[in-house]
Amino acid sequence: MTCQQCHQNFGDNGQLSYHAWTLGHLAYKCQLSACKESFVSSPERDAHEGTPHNIEHHRVHSEHPFQCAECKQKSYSKAELLRHAKEQQHKPYACDCGTLFSRVDVLNRHLKSFATDVPQHPCTLCKYHRGAAGFRRKDHLLQHLRQYHHVNVDIAGLKFVFPTCTHLGCPQYRPATFQQLSRSMKEAAKPFKSQSEYTKHMREEHDECAFPCDAFGCTRVGRKGYFREKDLIKHRRQDHPDKAPYVPTPRARFFQCTEPGCGEVIDFSSIKKHYDYHSRKTGSAKARA
Repeated sequence: MTCQQCHQNFGDNGQLSYHAWTLGHLAYKCQLSACKESFVSSPERDAHEGTPHNIEHHRVHSEHPFQCAECKQKSYSKAELLRHAKEQQHKPYACDCGTLFSRVDVLNRHLKSFATDVPQHPCTLCKYHRGAAGFRRKDHLLQHLRQYHHVNVDIAGLKFVFPTCTHLGCPQYRPATFQQLSRSMKEAAKPFKSQSEYTKHMREEHDECAFPCDAFGCTRVGRKGYFREKDLIKHRRQDHPDKAPYVPTPRARFFQCTEPGCGEVIDFSSIKKHYDYHSRKTGSAKARA
């Protein structure tokens, strides 16, 4: 295994991966012919190889592998870059068409939308979205099925963070102690199955949003406001450019695991890996029993 930036050889992929991660080297080169792009990790390289290779849209690679595309700040790791992006509500990834993205998978999804092959998600219920007129993104197909055909389809559920209604007396209200329960207990008692269900409830039942616009006279408040801070920031830039720069809401940088006997404080970027560990541990205990 050879690092494509410094050409140092390694005995296995684990050693090469650690080398690339610690030094920020673009160790993994795209294996498709005529492509010269390289990446810090093999998963990013593999995801890139699954995107169409055309001359109009490419991922923008900065001089530093962990540099924010929006503000140019350099980070020492991918986790630190994503933490910076979350705190500042920046979009650290960019396409050379000028579009910025908050996650690399969303950037890759953007690149895949320019593929010339037959879309992979046709609608089987109508003749209008089949063949070349099908959907290139699965979420667009699911949206079409829900809104046009009124078909109930599974929506990605909440897995780690469980929003609750803040209005005492509301059936969806949960006390502060709810967030201290183990993940399995929160899963069983969660008031909303999905983030969109929570958003709909707060808008329709309480005429509220998480991020109302503070510009005087703006109608983007209450149910017409925003539930994503990045949408509020975009709105202020477009509709209120004369207002003072928006200061993002301070966010928690770490999460304390509530599983029995754990209590470990972890970075939010590692939450899935940490809970996967608990799942494997529980599975092994059940197998031994």
